Amino acid sequence: MLKKIGITLGLLSLLYFVSYAVLTGLSNLFTYVWLLLGILLLLLSIFQKPLLQWIKAWPKWIRIALYSIAVICIIAVLIAEGICITYSVKRPKPGADYLIVLGAQVRGREPSYNLARRLDVAYDYLTENPDTRVILSGGKGTGEEVSEARAMADYLLERGIPAERMLLEDQSRNTDENIRFSREKADLEHASVVIATSNFHVFRGVMIAKKQGLTQVEGLGAEIMWFTIPNLYLREAIAILKYAACGQI
Repeated sequence: MLKKIGITLGLLSLLYFVSYAVLTGLSNLFTYVWLLLGILLLLLSIFQKPLLQWIKAWPKWIRIALYSIAVICIIAVLIAEGICITYSVKRPKPGADYLIVLGAQVRGREPSYNLARRLDVAYDYLTENPDTRVILSGGKGTGEEVSEARAMADYLLERGIPAERMLLEDQSRNTDENIRFSREKADLEHASVVIATSNFHVFRGVMIAKKQGLTQVEGLGAEIMWFTIPNLYLREAIAILKYAACGQI
């Protein structure tokens, strides 16, 4: 029974890896985890009997220690996953002083799918809260003709958000820098702030902001493509554990 389950899960992991690569490419290196997981599950299933006999020959304390570590890791990932999901569906209070939109990939001059969805929820919030100003945060990456901030500004300008409501931060390369450099554009420590990002990323974005001194901060999550959910949410759970262990959140 375990062998059949292992083979099934291994094949599903390999199928997911191939599907993800075809649909979105392999720019996200974490995607290879599904390839490695699929191969590992298949090998463990095929060589289940000799592997179990080999493990039984280990000292009992080693087996208990390894099983304990595995259980702790699984529980930690599940807890982090639960936090991701909880924050992804939260909605911020109206009337924030500033809305920060975190950058994502730009294709030429056009926002990628995930960035466009972040801008869509930002647009809705800005329309409903006309006194809120927006900080568009993101530098210029490889293959991008303009900075992410510039592409975001053009997207919102086309939809009718006036330039006077926008502040552009075009130097950041990651979430930590998004917040840090955005703080140079306005007095965010004494303001109410909403961070617009992809739904899986809301918790980490908010926690990084709080770590950097923002005291009135909430998140606003944007949808992602359905088939990217397993990959992005698993990667984010591991990232949360890493950030927590390193004291970054």
